[in-house]
Amino acid sequence: MVPYAGFLLLIALSVAWAWQPLITVIGRSLKSGEYEHYSHIVLLPFICAYLLYLNRDAILRHAKPGPRTGILLGLAGTATIWFAGTSVIGALGNRLSVAMLGLVTVWAGSFVICYGVRGLWTAAFPFVLLIFMVPLPPAALAAIIWFLQRTSADASALIFALIGMPFFRDGFVFALPGLTIQVAEECSGIRSSLALLISGLVMAYVLLRGTWTRAIFILVIVPLAIVKNAMRIVVLSWLAIHVDPSFITGSAVHRTSGIPVFLASLTILGGLAGLLRRFEQKGAAA
Repeated sequence: MVPYAGFLLLIALSVAWAWQPLITVIGRSLKSGEYEHYSHIVLLPFICAYLLYLNRDAILRHAKPGPRTGILLGLAGTATIWFAGTSVIGALGNRLSVAMLGLVTVWAGSFVICYGVRGLWTAAFPFVLLIFMVPLPPAALAAIIWFLQRTSADASALIFALIGMPFFRDGFVFALPGLTIQVAEECSGIRSSLALLISGLVMAYVLLRGTWTRAIFILVIVPLAIVKNAMRIVVLSWLAIHVDPSFITGSAVHRTSGIPVFLASLTILGGLAGLLRRFEQKGAAA
């Protein structure tokens, strides 16, 4: 109980030290319509705490306080949080990224102080997952959105060709029969793609045991996110052409279609995890 209480005390102190950037990030996370790439952040501490709880027996078996290494990590994180508050960093988005990186580092150092380096190694995945609490810096966010935007447009073109839909493409613009669409930044699906990536990583950690099966599973996530975006674009375009143009121009279906598409992608990942787990069990039995 002593390491547990000490860890919670250090977490509380770190939250007090990083209160301003932390509350700003949480506020943005709760305004998911305005800050899409922040929407997952508010849930991550609870997910990571639950994963630590699930792995508590293994952590306690390897627990041996490591104050020296932990204090060094904690000081590095504390200095990083302080540095994020200076004018050197520049834009608020960059300052929030640096501050949250420092906070996650302090949390890792606090864990090492109480449970040791081996304890942290045993709990490595939950702390790796905490990296997603660090908001993407504006430059990195723009690059990822462009990548998703471009690959979603490429995948959409391929699907249009496969279903026999006539089209002319100029970059992100598609001229379809009676309709012209643009794969805008909003079509990149950054929020659902991040959610799918995090959900997939948790699935791989909880459901799979083998290194190769986990690797195969994780490698599927990004292509699936791209196909998910493309399928949404193609289906909405087809409905706009054959049913009603409002499917593209701003109907409720257009605004909310990302939810069922995300759930379908999550179901596919769950099915793949089930198949890989069965493969692992057969290999173990053999």
